[in-house]
Amino acid sequence: MTNLTPFANRLKKMARHYDKWARRKELEAYRIYDADLDEFPITIDRYADQLYVSVYHRKGEVWTEDDWQDRKLAYRDVITEVLGLGRDQVFFKLRKRQSGTDQYEKLSIAQREFTVVENGLGFIVNLTDYLDTGLFLDHREARMMVAKEARGKVMLNLFAYTCSFSVYGAAAGAKRVDSIDLSNTYLDWGKRNMILNDIEAAEHRFIKADAMQWLAEHRIPNYEIIVLDPPTFSNSKMMKDVLDTQRDHLRLINHALRLLKPGGKLFFSTNYRKFKLDEAGIVGAASVKEITKQTLPKDFRKRNLHRSWWMERGTGEAVPPEVTEFYQ
Repeated sequence: MTNLTPFANRLKKMARHYDKWARRKELEAYRIYDADLDEFPITIDRYADQLYVSVYHRKGEVWTEDDWQDRKLAYRDVITEVLGLGRDQVFFKLRKRQSGTDQYEKLSIAQREFTVVENGLGFIVNLTDYLDTGLFLDHREARMMVAKEARGKVMLNLFAYTCSFSVYGAAAGAKRVDSIDLSNTYLDWGKRNMILNDIEAAEHRFIKADAMQWLAEHRIPNYEIIVLDPPTFSNSKMMKDVLDTQRDHLRLINHALRLLKPGGKLFFSTNYRKFKLDEAGIVGAASVKEITKQTLPKDFRKRNLHRSWWMERGTGEAVPPEVTEFYQ
């Protein structure tokens, strides 16, 4: 690898700054290095006293296993020295172009779970066993926004993963939260997150289902707030159809809007960096407002990490026939 001194200097500066910032915010999980230098394309997230390091395999690069190990060890030596950590406190993941089933594949059986605090709520994380940790840090601000809207309301969380949005909603006083995901592992994880925060999990629903198919099969508009944050792409063998968020976002959005009561709100977000919203094709929304700038946390410096919208349900509109026919 190239000279790592610039990386070491930048890491030291960023860690000092964001460690102080996080203490003021009472956050235990946050980003300290966000690929700030182009020649060092990695991200480093702090989860309490442990670090989760993602090393990005850029398009066109060819690495052998030895190349990967050399990079990992070089980065580890700098990180542990600069931050004064032990080797067993730093965990690495190699990030390649993700296939649709990666998010459900178990990578290890280490089962090294522990808890971090975010905005007064506890979440179980696992830095070893899966591609992701159990808590998407870039949605921290969005979770707060949803919580402010959820009090006293019936909420639906689609593609719920480990149910962090659901925990925020329930903790804020939602009347009921329905969480839908294909994975029993993640739904059980979500239940444990609820219990960790002294929330009666039995008062909420955890539904194992293909969210696309579930949306098509349900007709009663009984939700007042819906969270829709689908993966960019998924071809899980558990799904009836392949999901492509760019291609399918209108179907997902229009079906979700149909399940809202008039005046209800839909939070839609995507991490697909080339995403283009077909606003003209949205049916049933009285308003569509992009809120990306408000949902990007300060510790995430890459401005194109995700995009987010609030959409409010109008009155009287129906899902267009071509959308309904897609699911027949």
